[in-house]
Amino acid sequence: MAKTHKTEKSVEIHEFYVIRSTSGSLPELCGECATGDAIMVAAEQAAVVAHVPVRMIYRWVETAVIHYKEGPDGSQMVCLKSLPTTANQVLSSQLSGADTSEHGD
Repeated sequence: MAKTHKTEKSVEIHEFYVIRSTSGSLPELCGECATGDAIMVAAEQAAVVAHVPVRMIYRWVETAVIHYKEGPDGSQMVCLKSLPTTANQVLSSQLSGADTSEHGD
């Protein structure tokens, strides 16, 4: 009888993003995160990091799903640390058909 061998391989992927501001100042920190190390970025930058459309970021802001802060000029800053888990949860719900807001508007 021939012996069978089972081989398992795993792959780890690390992504790094460099976010620069035109002013050269340090990014603002999220006041809602307990760790004190979560940075706030523009919605457009958050969309790139979360791999979702900017429109989805604004939906999360409107429903207070992610941490955000509105600036005096009306711009919105989004907490990067609140994105990864949220992205997985919201995308999963859309795939299962739980999000019907697209069809009801």
